[in-house]
Amino acid sequence: MVLTIILEGNGMGLGVAFRAFSAALFNQQTADKLRKVLDGDDTRSGEPKLPAPAQPKPKAIAPTKKSARSEAVTLLSALQRESRLIDLVQEDLAKFSDAQVGAAARPCLLQCASTLARLFELKPVDASGEGATIEVSADESAARYQWIGEGTSTQGKLVHHGWVASKVELPQWTGDDADANTVAPAQVQRS
Repeated sequence: MVLTIILEGNGMGLGVAFRAFSAALFNQQTADKLRKVLDGDDTRSGEPKLPAPAQPKPKAIAPTKKSARSEAVTLLSALQRESRLIDLVQEDLAKFSDAQVGAAARPCLLQCASTLARLFELKPVDASGEGATIEVSADESAARYQWIGEGTSTQGKLVHHGWVASKVELPQWTGDDADANTVAPAQVQRS
């Protein structure tokens, strides 16, 4: 009796499911009919079709908290961490010879290029090659092509190929809001 209440009295059709399972298990013809009904292929007239299973409602996604750190500070931090760019440009370069500045700048610039390539995959806007004559359509974006000089021609000499980021993958800030504008930590050697 308890089993009957559990199987038939819970309002969920568990008893019907067990009966259908048993009938399909031992009778191929019943199994075929059940499959057709469950697949929505039952074309017998006058018989109700099974309603489509209820789709679960998507869970509301909580809005993510806007980072207190600017993406510009994140980029500066990456360039400092990986190439010491800020150290180089903040240095008083007047007290060094051109050769010393060049020697310090070379590794810094190589690391900057590597960092920018990894984070942005920079590519030329126009790969025609500087000095080439190119055609720029009248409806082309001014953000992609900038005219230099006077005139109304749609042809011109490519002076600089421009740059476009083919991806943007800045590191995500996970620190405290109070430290959001820290570009690089002060380093202290223990005494």
